[in-house]
Amino acid sequence: MLKSYYAGMEIDAPCGRCKGETRHRILSITNGTPEKLICATCNSIHKFRPERPAPSPAAPRAPKMATAATPRPASSATRFQELMIAEQAGSRALPYSPSHSWTEGAWMDHPSFGLGKVQRKAGRKAEVLFRDGLKTLISA
Repeated sequence: MLKSYYAGMEIDAPCGRCKGETRHRILSITNGTPEKLICATCNSIHKFRPERPAPSPAAPRAPKMATAATPRPASSATRFQELMIAEQAGSRALPYSPSHSWTEGAWMDHPSFGLGKVQRKAGRKAEVLFRDGLKTLISA
């Protein structure tokens, strides 16, 4: 059954400004479908967005064939840690604290990012190389 709309009709529709579904009034209609709406809450005017159909369930995927040509190398996280520890050469990694004044070449142990080495110090910021990449952290 097709819905019939008319100008001035109130409908519930998603509002981008209100970030939710709110009451709207239809301003204009084209070929029986609302074109422009006005939000009753924030008075913003926007296009009508019809309800999206429910997504169909995804078809099951075929299992991938395992290739026994070459063994997989160790995970990059482990390899990264090995390289960092080898480069550390006996120096201790201090736990990260924003109140600590970090210097270039210092090692830190961050609670979220793990082991890292300070690459550059600029003012109150320090760029630190972690396994996930270069991060900018606060330094005293």
